[in-house]
Amino acid sequence: MGALTNVFAQAKELWSKLGARARAAFVVVAALGIVAAIVVATLGGATKRVLFSGLDPRDAAAVVAALDQAKIPYTLAAGGTVIEVPDHDVDRARLLLAEQNLPASGNVGFELFAEQSFGLTEFAQKVNYRRALQGELERTIGALDPIASVRVHVTQPDRAVFEDEKKAPTASVTVELRPGRSLGDRQVGAIRHLVAAAVEGLDPGEVTVVTTDGTLLSRGGASEASAAALDHEVDLERDLERRIARLLERTVGVDGVEVTVAAEMDFSKVDTTEETFDPEQTAVRSEALQEAFEGAAAGRPSGVAGATANTPGGAPATDVPDGDSSSRTVRSRNFEINRTVVHTTGPASTIKRLTVAVLVDGNYTTPEGATEPVYSPRSEAELVELQAVVENAMGYSSARGDRVKIASTEFRDRIAQDTGAPPVVPTPMWIWAAAAGGAAVLGLAAFMLFGRKNRRAKGLNAEVLALPAKIGDVELALARAQSGENALPGSTPTVALPESREALRDRSLALASSDPERAADIIRGWLREDRAS
Repeated sequence: MGALTNVFAQAKELWSKLGARARAAFVVVAALGIVAAIVVATLGGATKRVLFSGLDPRDAAAVVAALDQAKIPYTLAAGGTVIEVPDHDVDRARLLLAEQNLPASGNVGFELFAEQSFGLTEFAQKVNYRRALQGELERTIGALDPIASVRVHVTQPDRAVFEDEKKAPTASVTVELRPGRSLGDRQVGAIRHLVAAAVEGLDPGEVTVVTTDGTLLSRGGASEASAAALDHEVDLERDLERRIARLLERTVGVDGVEVTVAAEMDFSKVDTTEETFDPEQTAVRSEALQEAFEGAAAGRPSGVAGATANTPGGAPATDVPDGDSSSRTVRSRNFEINRTVVHTTGPASTIKRLTVAVLVDGNYTTPEGATEPVYSPRSEAELVELQAVVENAMGYSSARGDRVKIASTEFRDRIAQDTGAPPVVPTPMWIWAAAAGGAAVLGLAAFMLFGRKNRRAKGLNAEVLALPAKIGDVELALARAQSGENALPGSTPTVALPESREALRDRSLALASSDPERAADIIRGWLREDRAS
């Protein structure tokens, strides 16, 4: 307590020895420091970035210890599961932690095979491959913005000897969503196709996606097909609405048109086979020639049958002609008629009918002497032209039975366009705080400077009026003081003079030492009065 008292006493003594300008400068610097500290605290200091999020407590403790050892400042958030570091230290921190293999308790990927283990069995190798594949899928799916954490399980049956005993692989994905976020049907479908593309032989319909609260997100079979068809129909309607609105806004102005499109789609798939014959175009396909002979003309062998006719030197057999013979020739030729076969597969979806409704704002004119604009609907000629534009933009087809209706009406909630006023950008609160702090500091400094100067001037005037006006009068007053007289000639005895020259000198030196500026102002006032006299 005594030491603290001494510190305050020394500070008070130091403050009393400072001049007016030094005190004002000290106050201004201190105020500026306080304002700077407030601004820095408001802005949050240096920009922070997330180093890791969703950490396990053991990983978080290891990462914090590594950052402390490296003397990298950090902050914890979300119950210690999120670690933030200054923006300029993010890359260095990640390299440092990667060197130490942190975080380490998360699911591993294919780095599991970085170290060769020759003693592992085939079963252990398969299990490690499945773990690595699941870890890589978890990292990829976890990069999606709405997902906080994810778990993937893949089942790969052993290869079967017979085809009828073959079983298809399956997979399940469990996701934990961030607060206030959700997964749409397209994102769920993307997750299913992503997992199916990474696992050999896996069909997207065999991937089940659920949330940690037990909500089933995946759909299979007809439900998935119906959802895909509905999404396609909605996409077509939204695309037509954007195209038509963007085209009409060029004429009626921004926010001056409202478009609604209703599309009827046919998602039936049609396969058509067409076969056409052309009788005028023929070609020879095959040709056959047959000849037949009957009677003596063909000749028949005669003579002794047996070994005698076949032995060397024996009588050979001879041909004995008959009395009657005949021959026949048959020629056949086959022709092929030209045939055309066309196999057509229809599109997966076709547009059956489009119905478009368009509302356009009217014209606004300000009469002379009026301040508010007056609404007037668009003419029929304008509406006809706009309807023609809409029909060309949507691909109108009367054969499909498309319908277009356009009308002009007043948009009561439309913001006035072309007012010429620039958009108002809200000023951040910290700028107002900094400006207020700066104004307060400047006002305090001005008050101290001018207030101190005014008080000094008032004190100087009072004391100069009470002291002798001339140096000669001062010397005369000192002489009279030594002789015992105190009053100055022609002055009122409002200020008592010291009894001796030495006492007056000592007092003057003491006053000059305690306040040099004040003493200098008094002497300058005396000199100005001597010159005037």
